[in-house]
Amino acid sequence: MAVVIPDELVELALRHSGRPGPGLLIDRTPERVVTLQPNFPIPGPNNVSLVRCAPDRVAPVVAEVRELAGRRGLRCMWTLDPDARPADLPDRLADCGIAYEDEVAVMVLPADAALAPADPRVELVDALRDVDTFREAEAVQAAGFGGGPVDGQDGRYADNRADPRRHFLLARLDGELAGAGWATVHEDGVYLNGGAVAPRFRGRGVYRALVAARLELARRTGAPGLAVWARPDTAAPILARWGFTEVGRVRMFEDRGA
Repeated sequence: MAVVIPDELVELALRHSGRPGPGLLIDRTPERVVTLQPNFPIPGPNNVSLVRCAPDRVAPVVAEVRELAGRRGLRCMWTLDPDARPADLPDRLADCGIAYEDEVAVMVLPADAALAPADPRVELVDALRDVDTFREAEAVQAAGFGGGPVDGQDGRYADNRADPRRHFLLARLDGELAGAGWATVHEDGVYLNGGAVAPRFRGRGVYRALVAARLELARRTGAPGLAVWARPDTAAPILARWGFTEVGRVRMFEDRGA
């Protein structure tokens, strides 16, 4: 039987940025949406999306964004969904010193999808229950992504505690910190991000447990399913085996010269 994917879930998956929330500064014009998170001062959380401008407006829009972000000492990632305009936007961004960084697969899973049970040895806890657990979850995320601590941790904790849509799960395997992942609940779906597993725990069911728990969250809240961005060569093939469907690609460009 064909899988029915709700249109609103696809729209969330492709274009989730720019939704208000605690700690977010949103600046929206018909040409672009700028989302700034001063408590998360790296490109990615700070981003430009929904770019829809004329060719001769690209350079002025870039200058405008740099001024907005620069006031707070921030740099942005530009995320180009399939409808980004103009058609030669990547070349025009490159002319402004904004370099191609990555391409991600945009994937969705309806809430009624079947997913095999997680390994019962994987324990999941609410990483927003207290600041120490939050720090543990961010530490295991950093290990999973190969990075280090990001400034603004106490502010991020306060911002996310204040937003009832936000859920952060810490996974332990046999009592050891193994992985973590975020979920944001919207009426049109649950958006997943920041899913990471520490290298020595990969292939042991931790990622599946994090996905299964967030699928259950979607069912419990009445959301139509899960939406996620995944790297085509790593997470995307795993998610596809579990029933996720790719609905598009998003290209990301980092403003390294801001």
